[in-house]
Amino acid sequence: MAAETTIVVLGAGINGAAIARELTLSGVGVIVVDGDDIAAGATAWSTRLIHGGLRYLEYGEVGLVRESLVERNRLARLAPHLVRRLPFYLPVQGRWGGLWAAAARLVGCESLARAWQGRHGRGSWTVGIGLSLYDLLAAGAGWPRHRMVRAGRGCLPLIDDRAFPFAGLYDDAQLLFPERFTVELLVDARDIAAAEGTRFEVATHREVQFGHDGVLRVGPSAASGPFEVRPDAIINATGAWVDRTLAAVFSGDAGATGRRLMGGTKGSHLVVRCPSLRAALADYGVYAEAADGRPVFVLPFGPELVLVGTTDIPFSGDPAEARTDEAEIGYLLAAVARLFPTVALRRDQVQQHYCGVRPLPFVSGDARSPAGVTRRHLIVRHDDASLPLWSIVGGKLTTCRSLAETVAATVLAAVGLPVRGTSRERPLPGACGGASRDAVVSACRDLAEQAGVPRADAGTVAEQTAGLFGSRAAAVWQSGRGLAALGGPAALGCPAPLGGLIRGVGLPRAAVGFCVREEWATSLDDLMERRLMLSFHERLSRESIADVAESLVAAGGLPPDHVAAAVDGYVARLEERYGRRVPRASDGPGSAGGTN
Repeated sequence: MAAETTIVVLGAGINGAAIARELTLSGVGVIVVDGDDIAAGATAWSTRLIHGGLRYLEYGEVGLVRESLVERNRLARLAPHLVRRLPFYLPVQGRWGGLWAAAARLVGCESLARAWQGRHGRGSWTVGIGLSLYDLLAAGAGWPRHRMVRAGRGCLPLIDDRAFPFAGLYDDAQLLFPERFTVELLVDARDIAAAEGTRFEVATHREVQFGHDGVLRVGPSAASGPFEVRPDAIINATGAWVDRTLAAVFSGDAGATGRRLMGGTKGSHLVVRCPSLRAALADYGVYAEAADGRPVFVLPFGPELVLVGTTDIPFSGDPAEARTDEAEIGYLLAAVARLFPTVALRRDQVQQHYCGVRPLPFVSGDARSPAGVTRRHLIVRHDDASLPLWSIVGGKLTTCRSLAETVAATVLAAVGLPVRGTSRERPLPGACGGASRDAVVSACRDLAEQAGVPRADAGTVAEQTAGLFGSRAAAVWQSGRGLAALGGPAALGCPAPLGGLIRGVGLPRAAVGFCVREEWATSLDDLMERRLMLSFHERLSRESIADVAESLVAAGGLPPDHVAAAVDGYVARLEERYGRRVPRASDGPGSAGGTN
């Protein structure tokens, strides 16, 4: 009976993917549909942290913090190739500031909290109390307890110790590429469904419409034709688009639409290429306050870049149209300058920016600041809809798995099916850490050398491939070797050697075909931004993008005569949406690294 049940999940972000995976563990058929690509919305525009939510304690969200800490610990264990512990430095200006403001927030008096906040922010006593509670809620996990220290000692971030003489040290985790995490959730769901013998499909870049006959009509994409399905239930997990999805997809079903659910805020981030700032971080994340009291993060973003975020601005337009503006860039640069006055970060050191809309619940007439709106998820049943229909409101990266477990239990109960399994102890497909990761890197190094990568480069290339694909990295190289045996890219109209590297970025060209065949990538955007993560690479060049496009030809995803237009279009997209100008390899930072 369970195998005959089909549930449609609208939205392939981290929550939709986690829900799909959880449902497959109970033996139901699942179809995931998205108007864009996997992880193309708020998932990709986050601050890229897996954390307990220290600041939520101020708003009395103790239960959410406890849930987040449990999930933080779990994800670090089940996805160690993607979720990695990150020590944090929390600078404070004095001893006593913020105690009364924190007390006011705990009882829901935000306006009073603002009045009592004071110009010195939170003091060391306030921060110490908060971190002690954080430790208590994380008890038993084996993570280090917090410490309060004087600034300017040891190998700590070079924060202005005159303005911020004290600091709290604690640990959370970083998910550098939530896009990769989301893809692996769906890869695992596909594997589970294959083992169960149940239906599982991912249909991206599709429009959908629900009809009076109970049929969901899924439109065509560039790669596949349309299809229809009569689902037993639908879960609307489209994030900041939840209300728009209800209006567009269920326009003929009055029971599916109604009160406003979403009240998202726009958050912008900067990706900075500034060696002195990266060195000043000393491999810590810095969690501080901007001059207006809003939280700001300054984080290591790989070995060379720094991630700065975020803004928190109410937004009511189409989330796809949200863009970072110069005022936000100036605000974030000023926040960095306040913390690191000796670094002298310049506007031209902002490599790029990105912006998205958080899927927060709508709260009418709320007196709280946007930062105070709950990050707890809500599961909204549309009781009068013509079939079982739920919308997911809120949530965050850290709690995607626990959200999915709750949603699956709710939906399965409604359609009369039992929960047969959960993901609580199920690693992601690429999970590897410690000795197992070392073995993956070693195997990839050997395969890279066999593919013609010079020995001097093979170690770095292997590390980068393992960093993206985890234990699946060897399959990337092996799949490329298999294609070469079939005649290679030249037989498919692509001159690029399959065993070579994408110029400048140290990844194998074979990864493109792997992502097309195994990870639902269908376009240059999908590959650059949400599979290979090259849109962030500090040495990205036009030649790099051309290599990816040519390898997409070899994988059958792009006509050979479309390569030049695809490259030009993507270069223009990077500049328009992300403010990034891409040089040719010979023109600047894109020239370093890689072999052909």
